[in-house]
Amino acid sequence: MAPYVLGLVIFIAVAVTGGLMWWNPHIEFHKAPASKKDMSRDEVFAHLQNHTILHLGGMHFTGLTLLAEAVSQSSDVAGMRHQEGSDRRKAHWVSDISNDGIFLQSVYPKFGLDHKQFFFRKWVSKYAKKIFPQSMVEKSNWMTLRDGIGRFALHPDHRVNERSSLVEPRAQVHLFSEWALFWDLGKKVLLEKSHSNLVASPFLHSLWGLDRTSSPARFVFLQRHPLALGLSTIRRAGRVVDDLSLEDIIANWLAGEERRVEDWRNYFEKYGVGKDAYRVMQFEDILADPRKALTELFEWLGVPAEESALRFIQGKLSKDANEKHFGLYCDHLVHGDHRVIDEHHRLVQRFRSRVLAVSSYDLAKVPQICREVLLGETSSASVPQNERSEVEAKLAEEEAAEASMDDTKR
Repeated sequence: MAPYVLGLVIFIAVAVTGGLMWWNPHIEFHKAPASKKDMSRDEVFAHLQNHTILHLGGMHFTGLTLLAEAVSQSSDVAGMRHQEGSDRRKAHWVSDISNDGIFLQSVYPKFGLDHKQFFFRKWVSKYAKKIFPQSMVEKSNWMTLRDGIGRFALHPDHRVNERSSLVEPRAQVHLFSEWALFWDLGKKVLLEKSHSNLVASPFLHSLWGLDRTSSPARFVFLQRHPLALGLSTIRRAGRVVDDLSLEDIIANWLAGEERRVEDWRNYFEKYGVGKDAYRVMQFEDILADPRKALTELFEWLGVPAEESALRFIQGKLSKDANEKHFGLYCDHLVHGDHRVIDEHHRLVQRFRSRVLAVSSYDLAKVPQICREVLLGETSSASVPQNERSEVEAKLAEEEAAEASMDDTKR
C-alpha cells in the first residue's frame, strides 16, 4: 500500500507544481523588485516644466522597439534603460521586457500584457470553444482570452482615458518617480515606449498636464500593413498566438487603431492639442526612406537629427521586412491554395472599409502588392519567365473578384 500512497503524493506534488508554473506569467515579471525615486510634487512639477515626455505606441511587430532604439540614439533623448547607481537586479530584466514602460510602473493597468495566468486561461478558452455555444464564449471575458499579443485591444476593459480617477497628483508623482529610475533626467526628451499607449494616450496626456496650462506629453503611433503585421505575429510570437488565425490578429489590429482614432476625435482634436502632441507614422515609410522619416520626427520633436541615429536605423532595417511575409502569402494566393484565397476574400469583406477608415491600407490591393513582390524587378528571378503570365492572370483574377465584391455591396 505504501508505494501507492507515495506515488499518489508524488503525482499530486508534480501536478500542483506544474499547475503553479502554468498559472504564472510566461515572462517572470515578479522577479523585478518594486522601487522608485523618492521625488516630491515640486520636483516632479519642475521636471514636467523642463522636459518633453515622448510616448511611442502601436501594435506588436510594427517595428516600435526599433524606432524607440533609433530615437534614443540622439544625445537629447533619454530612452528607458538601467541607470548607473540604480538597483542592478533590474538591469537584465529591463532588457527582457524590451524596455517597455508599462512594465516598469504600478500606477495604471497593464492591459493584460503581463500575461497573468495566460497559458492556463488560453487552455480554458481553447476547450470552452469546443464545449459551449460560440455566442456564450464570445460574451465571456473569461472563456474568450483577450490578453496579450494579438488580443489586448479587443478587451472592453483594456483602456484608460482622461476621465480616469487615476488622473490625480499622487498618481502623477508616483508614475514619474517610477520611470525616473530609468531615464537620464539631464536630457531634454524622456522617451517611453509601450504598445498599449495605443489605447491610453488621453490618460497619459491628461496626467502629465495636471495643474499646467499645457501637457509636456507627445505621442507617436506606428502603423504597419495589417496583413504583414498579422503574418509577422504568427511567425514570431510562437505559441503565444498559436490559437489565433490571421483574421483574429487583424481584428485586434483594427480594434486598437479604431480606439486610437476615437481618442483623437474625442480628446486631441476636440481640445485642439493634436498638431503639436500627436503623430502617426507608417512602418512602410520608414522602410522606404529611414533617413527622411527619422529626420522629420526629430524636427517635430525640436531636436537635431544626429547622424548616429540616422545610421543606426539604416543599419538595423531589413528592406524586405514586409516582402518576406507577403512573398509566401502571395505565392499561396496565386498557386491555388484555396484556404488562403478564401481567407483573403473574408478579410476583404469583413475588414476593408474599416481598415481604410483608420489608415491608408487597402486590403483589396493585396494582389497589387503581390504583383510588386512576385513580379517586380528585384524579384523577377524568383518567377520563371514561362510562369509570369500565369501569375499575372491569377492576380488579375483576384483583383476582378475584389471588384465584384464591391459591386455586390453597392
